[in-house]
Amino acid sequence: MATSVNRLVRKEVALGSIREKLPPNEHIGLQIAPFLDVDSDDVIFDYIKGGLSEGLAPARAEDAEAELALKDDLAYGQGRAAVIDWSLKDRYAASDVTRYRDSLLISQAVGGVTQELNFNFVGKTQEDFEKRLARHDALRRRKLDNRLESLVMTAIETSGYTYNDGKIKFTVAYGRPSDQTNIAPAGGLWGLTASDPIGDLLAVQDLVYSRVGLRPTRGIISTRVLNNLWKSSRFLAAVGMPVVGGTASSPLDPNYLGLNGYNPRGALAVVEQATGIRFTIYDGYYRSRTFGSQTWTTTKFLSDNKVFLLPEEGMNDVLGDAGRSATGPVTGVFDETEIGFAKMLTSPHPEGEWSSGFYEWEDEKRDPWEHVRGTGIKAFPVFPYMEYTASLTVL
Repeated sequence: MATSVNRLVRKEVALGSIREKLPPNEHIGLQIAPFLDVDSDDVIFDYIKGGLSEGLAPARAEDAEAELALKDDLAYGQGRAAVIDWSLKDRYAASDVTRYRDSLLISQAVGGVTQELNFNFVGKTQEDFEKRLARHDALRRRKLDNRLESLVMTAIETSGYTYNDGKIKFTVAYGRPSDQTNIAPAGGLWGLTASDPIGDLLAVQDLVYSRVGLRPTRGIISTRVLNNLWKSSRFLAAVGMPVVGGTASSPLDPNYLGLNGYNPRGALAVVEQATGIRFTIYDGYYRSRTFGSQTWTTTKFLSDNKVFLLPEEGMNDVLGDAGRSATGPVTGVFDETEIGFAKMLTSPHPEGEWSSGFYEWEDEKRDPWEHVRGTGIKAFPVFPYMEYTASLTVL
């Protein structure tokens, strides 16, 4: 029996959603630590820390063989990693589900009345609910992307990751030397006219090279650092401008020179040419607020007053023999795994049909008046060679 039009009562009218401008989606974490599919949540990888002696050879006695090399038992070991399940879900209450189901029933009941009624009255209800599901799906995925970005960037900045949500608690240390973290620039903070950014970077490259035999050639800086980079009087001299005083009171302010090609990015090009470091300008952040609060907090994935240095991109053979380059990828194969400098390990999940990567699920069987949709990923980053990185606090 068809339902008459005057008996169809709408308690609420959905006007759609008012959306604020979202933060820029400029995640670069998976460029540093790309996905690597693994078959289990628990991963083991052997590592050799100086197992092939490259030290000075001892003297050979005239009448007896001298020992040329010693194997250190502590030089061989095994690394372990655990892949963690990160997931989110949205719960749709009885009122959400029943209103959607009622619209489907009404659609069937009035289907023979008029097509216009069926679209304007019922179809709109279905469309609004489906759009709502799509918005929630996209938001869950963005939160997962933010979590992966946080895993990588926090590791790059702190050489570790600490997590505590009241239920799960863990701490991971990736092992960068403390004196390669938050290095104070010898030439002074980069916002000063007497600073020496190029000299600071070369000194850090030499420090890393003296320990591991390779100079970092990738860098990450914020726009804030970039805008202060060119304030050094050394850059003014580089473009042929006379420098008066060399202090902050100098009448030559680079913000007002108006020289063609001389701007923050032009100064960065000078730095790249002198050091061989290719910089990425990065200002990624996420927004959050505590439950019940009206105050939103903006959190940057990396501190905007630091410079982060990384080894060459695509390094699967991080150490090698004497044929290695001082600034580029090495020639000898030492790392026999696929991990290289860093990887984001991701393992299978049953809701993803036992495949790695992102997965989704729906649940409406436990409670007929409730509907649950979720998204997740099993992932965690591995950084076997964090000692090849460094950071400077420049502002």
